Amino acid sequence: MPAVIRPTWSPENDEQRKALAKAVRLAQQFEKIEAAMWEAIVEARNLGVPDVPLTDATKQSRATLNRRYGARSAMNPADPAE
Repeated sequence: MPAVIRPTWSPENDEQRKALAKAVRLAQQFEKIEAAMWEAIVEARNLGVPDVPLTDATKQSRATLNRRYGARSAMNPADPAE
């Protein structure tokens, strides 16, 4: 399959430039907040908070939690499976 070359885009006016800059700022804030959220989730998990209430409260899926950090039994074999 041939490579698709996308045309270069530039903002046409100040409104577009400001909107793009705002989206970039918010995306950067989101990345920092998301990283802090996952650190807090791991900290809570390490303190013994069960996965189900933790993921319910944070609206994150257990599948994502387990993909990122491993199943609870893999983290600490002494923990009972939920």
